[in-house]
Amino acid sequence: MKVVLKGIGFKCKKCGFCCDAPTVTKKDLSKIAGYLNIPLNKVIKEYCKFFNGKIGELKEIKGKCIFYDFDNKKCLIYPVRPLICRFRPYSIQYKNGELIITYDIWFLRYCKGLYLGDNIDEESLKYANTVLKYLGIEKTVNEDEFKKRIEKLKNEQ
Repeated sequence: MKVVLKGIGFKCKKCGFCCDAPTVTKKDLSKIAGYLNIPLNKVIKEYCKFFNGKIGELKEIKGKCIFYDFDNKKCLIYPVRPLICRFRPYSIQYKNGELIITYDIWFLRYCKGLYLGDNIDEESLKYANTVLKYLGIEKTVNEDEFKKRIEKLKNEQ
């Protein structure tokens, strides 16, 4: 897949701003169960808003993921954080007849870790094919969103 970031780099600031309730796969939930040393069905019952047997969503507390530690601003399950959390701020989109990796619209608008530059978070990108397989393609980001963010980043310098 082609990577299209348009001169916007990313470096996570570990601020917790994006730590909402993520979509999770069954494999994510199994890893969480192992990490917490509790049965998978208990993880699903206690920590999922819903789960359809393949994918689900974790519950939220005050608009944040149930595993977000408000006091320390960190993820309580970071070593086994869900696939989508590992892939953020990127998304897979279909543009001009091809699959591309680019920024998720929410991150393009709000992420505090974006800056003008060419840094690509290779660690996150290695999850692209798995994200595509289990979570699919997201809505294509309009070119104007990139222009707006580039202007905002220029003004912040």
